[in-house]
Amino acid sequence: MNLRQQDVPAEDLSDLAGPGTRGAGLAGLVGDQAATTTRNDQAPSAPTRAVETAGGATIAAVPDIREDAQTVRPRTRKPGRPRTRVKPTTAVYVSPGVKQRFEAYRHKRKVTNLQVVLEAIRSKHGELAEIIRESTFNTAPVNPLFPADPSAVRYLGGGSVQISFSPTAEQEAVIDRIGADLGIDTRSTWIAPVLNAFLPGRKDSGPARD
Repeated sequence: MNLRQQDVPAEDLSDLAGPGTRGAGLAGLVGDQAATTTRNDQAPSAPTRAVETAGGATIAAVPDIREDAQTVRPRTRKPGRPRTRVKPTTAVYVSPGVKQRFEAYRHKRKVTNLQVVLEAIRSKHGELAEIIRESTFNTAPVNPLFPADPSAVRYLGGGSVQISFSPTAEQEAVIDRIGADLGIDTRSTWIAPVLNAFLPGRKDSGPARD
């Protein structure tokens, strides 16, 4: 029996000598997962704006800074104006004739109501008691046996027409002191006849009528 030597093709063992990269078939999946994890872990970046060259090629990307992303500084509140002290308002009730003369004098001199009132009191200060005495009259019959009814006593220049003015606290104190010296509590009672005596024009000479 003749035995022939057969040439068996040599086995390719190159795979054993140089094994391929482990997990080569999963490279795409692993890469996608890693990229996803990296994107999720990173903080969101500011929007970018591509910079284009003259040839139309994009060469860089720069952050797009918007106004709404900037820190807004809180507004500082301006201090308000200090509250001014409100002057008290008082009034004197005069006759229509005195009111008309008062307005004419005020407009001619271009002064305020308060300035006219204070000027009248200052001008007639030495005559106040005499002016009050001569301006007093009684609207009710007077019985010599009984004293007159105070509620029926009137003063020339007084009436139902109002003149308002706003003195300071110090000016108010002086006015009230003068009234107390005259024995009169109500300012309007004695200021009306003083205005009647001070203002130019025809003075009231009889009972004031509404």
